[in-house]
Amino acid sequence: MAKPTLEGLPTELLIIILSQISDLDTLKSIVLSSPVCHRVYLTVRHEVLHNLLMEQYGAILDLSEAITAIRSKGLLLEYHKDQAIVVLDNWRRRGETRQSSSTPITRVDRPDGLEEIIKLLQFHKKLHFFLEDYTMNLPRPPWIDPAQWEQELPIKMSDTEKRRFMRALCRLQTHAHIFGPPEGLPRPEDTSLYPQPHHEHIGNMYEDEPAYRLFFGAMPPWEYQEMGCVWSYLLTKYDPVIKNISNDLRDAMKNAKSQFFWNELGDECPPSAVIDTVHDLKTLPDYTENLTSLGPDFLYRVLHAAKIPQRNMVIGNLNTSHWAFIGLGIGSWDNRIPFTEPADRHQVRNFEQFWSTLPPIDQPNLGWRELGLIPHTPEQELEDVLFEENERNLEDKEWSWGYALWDDARLNEWKAPLVRDESLYARRINPPPPLLLTAP
Repeated sequence: MAKPTLEGLPTELLIIILSQISDLDTLKSIVLSSPVCHRVYLTVRHEVLHNLLMEQYGAILDLSEAITAIRSKGLLLEYHKDQAIVVLDNWRRRGETRQSSSTPITRVDRPDGLEEIIKLLQFHKKLHFFLEDYTMNLPRPPWIDPAQWEQELPIKMSDTEKRRFMRALCRLQTHAHIFGPPEGLPRPEDTSLYPQPHHEHIGNMYEDEPAYRLFFGAMPPWEYQEMGCVWSYLLTKYDPVIKNISNDLRDAMKNAKSQFFWNELGDECPPSAVIDTVHDLKTLPDYTENLTSLGPDFLYRVLHAAKIPQRNMVIGNLNTSHWAFIGLGIGSWDNRIPFTEPADRHQVRNFEQFWSTLPPIDQPNLGWRELGLIPHTPEQELEDVLFEENERNLEDKEWSWGYALWDDARLNEWKAPLVRDESLYARRINPPPPLLLTAP
């Protein structure tokens, strides 16, 4: 008796099978396996892909974060200010769209057609790649013994930890699209195509306080710290790439008569206005923050590119003027306070009690509560008891092991040193005394 095949199944049963597939690659393999499967798929494509989208995003990410990242592509603030602000405002007001079907706000909790569904599925593949890599390659926290850390990897992240990580990835992508540098720099000989120095606008971008507050002001401070933790991880992914690029170019120039790439490598010359010689290669590590400012999507493409395209992508996007996501370019603390909706809901007295009523994904973890707040009383509001994030070296130490991402139980299990140690936490020196309210 011949074995049954997918082609021989009734159409109704084949539709059910296609609707139950939870992996895009598997779906593609089945659809392309025969003309019959492909024909049936085309009749229910929108429904099948929508179900797959909900399956992939449902447990680990608010879909509005991914949709905002997708819709913000190409909306660099200086050139598309009105459109960028609309996208950010819709994201900021995402809670309203869920509560009212009659709202005029463009919904960001559901995809706008088949094309956007496909983009979201492709984006999920990239997000999942970084999530899986993070569980296997998280840098060792400095207080944990190397042998013990080997036993911890790969880390089994909880759903809440995954959601924090994925949310931060999406927001870093949105930030890259709107506030980051545009991808692609001209070759030196092409600079005449630009009426002004390329990327000259970046230095003033953060002076646009309304747009700035629509993004950072709309998130509570621990969610910014979650972004910082993921940012720190993304930085590390460029290290081996830059090392390999430098080694390959040095090898290519070993017997060169000239020190200039453009004079020796011809069509293979890397497309850069700032890296012209072997001597310049020593500065490549200085650009990792600027490269990371291009977002997770760019990094994913770099990591999956062949050697020469990878080199050209990296060296062709070196930028000396852009302020990265972290550091002075983030703007002053005043630009993030007062909070805007929905972050302003945390600006209440007895805020820790309020946090206890929220879902875990909306609460700060133990790491941030211990390191992000000064001593306070229930009568004080959140804005009055926050540390300003000016100690860059401190943030590097905290972000490197993801202090704001992990559940309280994991931090306790790891015995994370979340203590007031003045030698490690410089910004806690001489904190202002808590405001004590007394009866008149």
